[in-house]
Amino acid sequence: MGRKGLQGKGKKRKNKLQNCPEKSHYEEFGEAHPLGDRTFGKRLKVEDTEENEVVDEVFHGDEDSSEEEQDDTDAVSKLLATFNANASSAIDSGDDEEEEDDVEGDDVEDDDDTEEHEINNDGNSDVAEDGIDSDLSETTSDRENEVAGGSTEGHSELEKNGIQEGISKSLQRIDKGHGGPLELSKRFENKSEKEEFDDDDEEDTSKDRNDPFKKHFELNISSETAEEVQKSDNWIHSFEEWPTVKRVKIDIPKVEINQPKLLLLANEESETELPNIAAVPKPPRKKNYSLDDYHVLKPMKDNFLLVGDTSASCSSGLTNFQKELFTIMSNYSDLYFPQASYEKFEEIKAVYAMHALNHVLKTRKRVLRHNSKLKKSLTKKRKKEPDHCFRDQGYTRPKVLIILPFKHSAYRLVEIMSLLLQDKNFEILKQSRFREDFGPGQNRDHPKNLDRAEDFHEVFKGNTKEDFKIGLKLTKQTLKLYSDFYQSDIIISSPLGLRCLMGNFQLSSAETDFLTSIEVLIIDQADVLMMQNWEHLLVLMEVLNKPPHDIHKLNTDLTRIRMWTLDGHSSLYRQTMLFSATNIDHGRALINKCKNFTGRVQVLNLVQDGSVQEVVVPAELVMIRVAGMRDPDSRFDYFVKEVLPQYQANRRIGILVYIPDYCDYVRLVKYLKEDGGVSFSSINEYMTGEMHKLAKARSLFFDGKRQFLLYTERLHFYRRYRIKGVRHVIFYDLPTYPHFFSEVCNLMVDGNQNRRTQKKHVGNNTVSVLYQQSDITKVVGVLGSQRAGEIIKAQKSLHICVIGS
Repeated sequence: MGRKGLQGKGKKRKNKLQNCPEKSHYEEFGEAHPLGDRTFGKRLKVEDTEENEVVDEVFHGDEDSSEEEQDDTDAVSKLLATFNANASSAIDSGDDEEEEDDVEGDDVEDDDDTEEHEINNDGNSDVAEDGIDSDLSETTSDRENEVAGGSTEGHSELEKNGIQEGISKSLQRIDKGHGGPLELSKRFENKSEKEEFDDDDEEDTSKDRNDPFKKHFELNISSETAEEVQKSDNWIHSFEEWPTVKRVKIDIPKVEINQPKLLLLANEESETELPNIAAVPKPPRKKNYSLDDYHVLKPMKDNFLLVGDTSASCSSGLTNFQKELFTIMSNYSDLYFPQASYEKFEEIKAVYAMHALNHVLKTRKRVLRHNSKLKKSLTKKRKKEPDHCFRDQGYTRPKVLIILPFKHSAYRLVEIMSLLLQDKNFEILKQSRFREDFGPGQNRDHPKNLDRAEDFHEVFKGNTKEDFKIGLKLTKQTLKLYSDFYQSDIIISSPLGLRCLMGNFQLSSAETDFLTSIEVLIIDQADVLMMQNWEHLLVLMEVLNKPPHDIHKLNTDLTRIRMWTLDGHSSLYRQTMLFSATNIDHGRALINKCKNFTGRVQVLNLVQDGSVQEVVVPAELVMIRVAGMRDPDSRFDYFVKEVLPQYQANRRIGILVYIPDYCDYVRLVKYLKEDGGVSFSSINEYMTGEMHKLAKARSLFFDGKRQFLLYTERLHFYRRYRIKGVRHVIFYDLPTYPHFFSEVCNLMVDGNQNRRTQKKHVGNNTVSVLYQQSDITKVVGVLGSQRAGEIIKAQKSLHICVIGS
C-alpha cells in the first residue's frame, strides 16, 4: 500500500478516535489512550531510530573517502527500509504517524484558547482542560516539532541529493532547536528523569513545604487515625485570649498518629511526612505583617488594597481583625464566628473571598504542573506509562462551596472576587448578565424611607430573592460565571437553591455528585439562614463529601484521585467556616459535628450587659423556668395552664405573645380556636401576601377588640412592624436575636398607645419570659453572662425584677 493509502486509512482511524469521549480525557491527564497504546509505541520507535542514526553520524563521521559513496547508499537503503517496515506495521495496527502528530498537537493547546470555546462537559477531566501553562506547552511543542520535522525533511533530501546534504540540514535544525549536538546528547543520554523533574519543580522549596495547604491536603492519614479523630471523646479544648477577637476556644483531637501505608507509585519522601493534625493557630504578629507568610498567591496579595480598609496601618490593607481571621482560615482550621454583625459584613467577605480564591488557584496550579510533568515523561522519555503518580484531585472539580441567604449577598461577594483577581489581561465572562440577575435593583418590599433599625436595612438592601445558585470557573485569564457545576471551581448558592436542585437526596438518581469533593465550606449569615429554613442546610450537610452515586458517569481518572478521598476521609479534610451575627445553638451544633483533623476555633466572648439594658420602657420582668430540656410539650402545657388563665383573670388587654417557632404558633392558634374563650388575633410571615388580613388583625388589637395578638419571630425579622397598642409582652420563648427582646419591649412606649382604650389598662407594663435549662445561650444574650449564670444555677424557678427604669 502506498503513502496515500496510509494517510487515507489513518484519517479514518483518527475520526474514530475523535468520537471517543474518553480520548481527550486520557490525553489531558498524560496517559496513553487504550485504543492508541500499540501505535504510540511504534511511532516512538520510528523517531528513536531516526534520531539515533543522526546522532551516530555526528560522532562517527571520519570514515575513508573511498568508502563514502558505498556507505551513503547503504544508509539510504537502511532508512527507507525502516520507514517502509514501520509504515506497514502502522497499517496493520490501524494508526499512522499523522494521527499521532495530531493527537500531540491537541494535547498542548493553549490554556485560554481551549477554555474560551469549550462546551460544558460532565466529569472532573475539565480540571486538566485548562492545559499546561502556555510557556511550558509552547516550548515542549516547538522542540518536538523541530526534531520530528528535521528528521522527515532530512529523509526527503536523502532521496534527492544524498545522505550528506540530508545530515547537514538535520544538524542545522537540531542545533537551532536544542543548542547543538553535545547538548542534545547530554539531554537524552546523561540526564536522568528525576533530574528533569527537579529542574521545574517549584514545590520542593522549603517555603512551599511549610504551606498549610500542602500539609493539609497533600498528605494522607491512616484509617486508624481517622477513626480516632471521629470520636468526640478524643477531642480536648482550651481557651486563649487574642488581641482583637478576644476569647477563643480551641478544640483539637488528641489522638495517636499512625504512619499511613506507603502507596504504590507514591513518592516515598512525601509519605514520611504527616499532615497538620491538631495544628493550633497562633495570633499574627503586629509588626512586619506580610501575606507572603501565609502563602497568598498573586494577584490577591497585590489587589487586596482595592477591597481592604484604606485606613488600615498594615501595608497589605488588612485590619487587625482581618489579620486574625485570616490566620485561622489559612491554617485550615474550622471556624465558628458568632459576632459577624452588619458592620463587619464587608471585612469578613473580603477575607474569606481571598482565602477561597487562594485555595482554588493553588489546587489548579498543582494540577497543571503535574500535567506538564506527565507530558514530559511521555514525550521525552518515550514511555507508555509515567514513572510518577500524582494524586491531586477529587471525584469532581468543585472545591469551594459558599452558602449565602440572598442574591445581593452573592452579588457583593462576586464583585469582591473580581477586584481581587483584577489584572490587565484578566476577563470576567457573562458579567453583564450576572449584574442584571443579581444586581441591587429596586427593592419594593423594603423602601429606604422606612423607619427601621440599621441592621434591617443592611440585611435587606438589594435583591432579596432566596432561590439562587451560580457556578464560578477560574482559568488562567478568565473568571467564568454561570459555569456548569461539574466544571466549576466555586459554587455560590442559597440552601433553597441547592435543595431544589437535589430534590430527594436519598434517591440514587439525586443530583448531588458535584458536592463530593468540597474542601472548603463557608456558611455566611447563618442567623439569616435560621430565619429561612434551617432544615435545607442540614440536608446539604448530609450529602457533602459522600461518594458519588455512579463514578463512571463522572469520567474521572482514578489514578489522579487523592487516596484520602478514595478512603472516604473527605469530611475529615474539609474546612468548615460559619459566620453569624449572633450566637445560635444550631450553628454551634453544626460546627461541633464537623471533625476537621486540624482542629476547630470558636470565638466565644462573654456578654457584659445583654439587650435588657436597651429597654427604655419601665416594666416588670418575670423570668419563668419551665421544666425539661428542649421540650415543647412542657412549655405548651405550662402556658395554657398557668400563664394564659392568669392574664385572662386580670382582664388585661394589649397582650402580645411573641412566638419564635412557627410550629408552636400553629399549635397555640389551634388550641385557642378550639377553646373559644379567648379573644385573640394572629399574624405570621405567610400573611404578607394578604396585607388586608394582616392590617385588620393589627387594627382589632389596637382598638382593644382583641385581648391577645400572636406574633411570630420571622414576621418581625422580615417586616419589623411597629405594633401599636401593646401593654404586656409574653415571650413564649426567648428571641433568636438578643436585640429583638428590647425592640419588642420598647413597643410599649406611650406614643404607640390608643388613647381611647387607656382607661381599660390595669396595672403596670409587664414582660413575662418562658425559658428552659437548654436556653442558656438566649438567656445570656438578653441578661448578660453573669446574671444568666446566676439564674440558671439558682434553685428557684421564678425571678422578678424591674427593667427600663
